[in-house]
Amino acid sequence: MSEDIWYEEELLPPAQIATDTSKMLQGMKLDTLAQEKGLDIAALAQDKGGVLERFTREKAKGNLRVHTPRARQLTPEEAGQLPGSPGGLLEPGKLAQGPLFLVRLGMELDVDPVGQEADWSYRQAWCRANLFAAKGEVQPRLLDIYPQRIYEGQPMTVQVKAEPTLKVEKTVEASLGSISTDLRLGQVTPVTLGFFGEEERKPYWELREEEKPIRGVYHFWFLVEQPPGCEDIHLAMLGEGDLRTTLFTIPVGPKVRKWEKRKDIRLVDILA
Repeated sequence: MSEDIWYEEELLPPAQIATDTSKMLQGMKLDTLAQEKGLDIAALAQDKGGVLERFTREKAKGNLRVHTPRARQLTPEEAGQLPGSPGGLLEPGKLAQGPLFLVRLGMELDVDPVGQEADWSYRQAWCRANLFAAKGEVQPRLLDIYPQRIYEGQPMTVQVKAEPTLKVEKTVEASLGSISTDLRLGQVTPVTLGFFGEEERKPYWELREEEKPIRGVYHFWFLVEQPPGCEDIHLAMLGEGDLRTTLFTIPVGPKVRKWEKRKDIRLVDILA
């Protein structure tokens, strides 16, 4: 496995939805079903229900590769640029009381070889993250996320700058090697919507199919504060999507969804 890959996992449809989808497919004629690559047409004539059930359960799935997150702590000079509160009750630089970290997430949405041959992709996809301190009552707090709203344009490689609010400094042409090593660089696409999530520490991004199919590598950034009294910040990730095959669309996700059972990593262990 590449050093850039934190872990890989299959994205599977819920059992009941897979069953319902196979029943829906049973109402289609054989010549229509033949459009779906990976289906054994000869076997369909012998056991249509069984073949379709196995197909939706075993073949209609995605693959997710989660890239190792990259992070760095903002310098005092960068953190000092943080604006005060809108009402002017706080002096500039006082809104955040603890260290600030810029973090880049990356996930790679793929499909099995059967789906690659048939050019499957995702109609929608979600990248979710959970930031937490394993001990104590004080938890980390998000200050900004990127992207928040990308509606137009083409997929692009961007360079993100922390001032410390996040913004795209410029679009760039970059090699995979430079993107891998520079956390300011990453690939984004329309349509992408970002949300701070529960308790301002469970951000998630929703990708919607526009002119280009959703498949490949996507990056997301956030600024997080470690308030006074907050223990080491841990990060967990989760990816899921609506997989579009030739004949149907089906939701797919990880077997393990509960955050407390997901793999996590400490920010301190990934600091540049």
